[in-house]
Amino acid sequence: MSRYLAPLFVMIAALLMAGCMQSVFVGMPAPAPEQIVLTPDADAPTPPFGPSANLALYEGPGEAPAALADRPDAPAEPAFAWSETENILVLGTDRRPRDASWRTDTIMVVGLDRARQRAAVLSIPRDLYIEIPNYGYGRINQVDYIGERVSRVKGGGPALVSEVLSDTLGIATKHWVRFELTGFEAIVDAVGGVTVNLDCPFYEPIFNLDTNSWEYFTLPAGDVHMDGETANWFVRLRLSESDIGRANRQRQFLWALRDQALNANLLRRFPELWRAFSDSFDTDLSLLQMVELIQFGIGLDARNVRASGITLRELQSHVTANGASVLIITDPAKVQQVVDGIWDAPVMADSYRKDSAQCPPPPTGAPMVALDIVPTANTAETPVQDSDVVSPTVSADGETTEGG
Repeated sequence: MSRYLAPLFVMIAALLMAGCMQSVFVGMPAPAPEQIVLTPDADAPTPPFGPSANLALYEGPGEAPAALADRPDAPAEPAFAWSETENILVLGTDRRPRDASWRTDTIMVVGLDRARQRAAVLSIPRDLYIEIPNYGYGRINQVDYIGERVSRVKGGGPALVSEVLSDTLGIATKHWVRFELTGFEAIVDAVGGVTVNLDCPFYEPIFNLDTNSWEYFTLPAGDVHMDGETANWFVRLRLSESDIGRANRQRQFLWALRDQALNANLLRRFPELWRAFSDSFDTDLSLLQMVELIQFGIGLDARNVRASGITLRELQSHVTANGASVLIITDPAKVQQVVDGIWDAPVMADSYRKDSAQCPPPPTGAPMVALDIVPTANTAETPVQDSDVVSPTVSADGETTEGG
């Protein structure tokens, strides 16, 4: 394997195992990154979750908590122990050439259990409000930038994100991969598109800047072959289904991308793939480690890749004194159940399965979307205040969706 082909494949592996990109809503242009919160707000809650927290955890026997009991496909296998696995931090940024700063809207940990030939992906929401070492409180999607450009800690942004995750969730990561989400469309097109099977038709509101009106982005039920642009809409829209539904879509799509990458003649498409990947990622993994990671990922059975994330079911919405909509941990036990119960989560390949007999009726008329601002093209070259980010709204399923 050439020295160029190996990094190419490891990026595919990272994308395939990345279960939940928490990216900005694509129905309108992404707002510029919010300012870094360097000092705690006066009303900022202290996250009660950490290595020294006194947690009341479910240990059984007896009835499992609802957060665990309603998870399908629970395997009769040993629990997934993050302390015993090889954990890789995966970061996806929204860096753009004209931006002075950036956010990291994809933050996840990929755990590799080589002894049992299995893997798990835990996604962390970008709006999680945490304490940043030596800086106070801010969203976790600000930490990579702080470590890279502000505090310049040893190891840069990934090292600081890793420290925050260890302090907050008790998960230690050994290596990291950072990629640019702006290259997503090129990646999908370079592999020849991706086919996803939808049990129900798909409808999500989007804002059309040409007509200054809301309309629906739609896809039919059945096998849908998506090019890069279509896939980008599919994995990033979230107004109707909230972050939870979007995360499920992303997991199913990324497994379909894995299948396409394995079935396609990638060597024939090498020039396209290299253009899509070469400027889109960096990592601390060596060439040998990347090759080993690829070999391990290719050999995984679909039933042995589980994916879940910390969601609005485990967190609480909070508005800071600056008007920023964030998510805080108020019940550490709920978060711990998700972290420790990752192997009880569904397989990644079935993340977006639905009952085709229970598909909701197609919407009629134009979408009715209540937003505090009218979307406009993003031309800002400097960061904006948190209060300038899209305000939270309530989605069709009753979940609060944070803007930005």
